Amino acid sequence: MSYDDRSPSAGPAGAARRIHAAMIAFAAGDALGVPWEGRPPERIDAAEVVRLPAPDRGWPRGSTSDDTAQMVLVARCLADTGGRPASMDFLARLAEAAPGVRGLGPTTRRALAHFRATGELPVPSSGDLPTNGAAMRIAPAGWAVPPHRPERRRILCEALSAATHRAPAAVAAACVIAAMASSAVGDAVKGAGVAGLLDAAAAEARWAGERYGPMDAVVDAARGRWSPPPEGVSLDAVETAAAVVHVIREAPDLAAALPYAVSLGGDADTVAALVGGVLGARDPEGVAALSWLGLVDLGEHPGLGDLAARLAALRETPDDGL
Repeated sequence: MSYDDRSPSAGPAGAARRIHAAMIAFAAGDALGVPWEGRPPERIDAAEVVRLPAPDRGWPRGSTSDDTAQMVLVARCLADTGGRPASMDFLARLAEAAPGVRGLGPTTRRALAHFRATGELPVPSSGDLPTNGAAMRIAPAGWAVPPHRPERRRILCEALSAATHRAPAAVAAACVIAAMASSAVGDAVKGAGVAGLLDAAAAEARWAGERYGPMDAVVDAARGRWSPPPEGVSLDAVETAAAVVHVIREAPDLAAALPYAVSLGGDADTVAALVGGVLGARDPEGVAALSWLGLVDLGEHPGLGDLAARLAALRETPDDGL
């Protein structure tokens, strides 16, 4: 399966084109990072990254992981519910798909075990880990909602996060990623530069900091005052969001940004996927021009173009106060 960028650039069709490109770039970043996931930066061979070597874990070359699988599940859940999914809508879909999803994270696996045992959502607890699984899959909530409707976008972030992740920092990080994804689709229409994405991230981090707890790392990253951890980016949600913002600031060109995201090490596939999901919306031509894109296995996720059009249609729905 390949990505061919020949769609119109304006109106709903233009938004669909940008969302489709963002989906492909998300999957491409995921596949680029999968072979290096968990490694510290010094154990990542920069020359080998764009050759997409086969992952050590026995997955096929060019494979995507749970990052892409959950992103697509969120997108389909949004489209099928008219942009109004409940937490249980997503969790039920995830439970059904889980046996075929590669690399589910610890918090998600725990939520799924609880759901299978009780039929219920995870219960908030002081022991909830602020991992990045909610932020990892949330980009479609940004793609489907225009920047001028932040309340609607935040409601979606809370509902889709709560299916598996209840830690406040996990939800806060999801809000930041969704805000950037929303801004990327909107800014592509206006021709705005990367500064608009950084401003969107910083503004959402300040809002989320007041509601959920400190998000200083994201604001610092947007202003160039944050450095990636030398051991690699962890599963921590706020650290992941800061890493995404850092990459976009330091390497705003998609072709450079994706390998740079992988080079940070640690949860390399998640950081690269999220960077792709933001920058791909701004630069559909750049997605199609990735020299290694043909190595990415997109066959597990057919119909992304149609799905992108359905998300673009949600951006056009009338404002009903949310």
